[in-house]
Amino acid sequence: MAEKKNSSKSASTKELIKNMEYMVKLLHKEWERSGRVAVEAVIKTSDLPTVSKRTAAAIMERQARLETAEMTFKQSMELSGENFILLRLARKVERADRRAAKNGTDTEICIELDREEYRLLVKIMGIQEG
Repeated sequence: MAEKKNSSKSASTKELIKNMEYMVKLLHKEWERSGRVAVEAVIKTSDLPTVSKRTAAAIMERQARLETAEMTFKQSMELSGENFILLRLARKVERADRRAAKNGTDTEICIELDREEYRLLVKIMGIQEG
């Protein structure tokens, strides 16, 4: 009888793990999508390399923390979510940089950001609002 309880418990644990993996997979898909445009950020083309470097550094720092630091599930999900937002931001900056290089005459570019992307851009660039 005890053996049956253990196998039942093991099956429910496996099912829980499977469900959690599925949920995380769905979250990743959701995090890859930008939300509604909240801000049009104007960035000088001369500042694009700095924005790219700081974004990449922020992604690497968060990824290293995810891999090495002991944290709760909630903390790891928050950090993972921020990384996906930073990846979206990095892609937008890269596209804008390519467009500016192609046109050759733009001194500044405009990037449409959702509120999460904007919040992290402000944070990593050390921009004072207000």
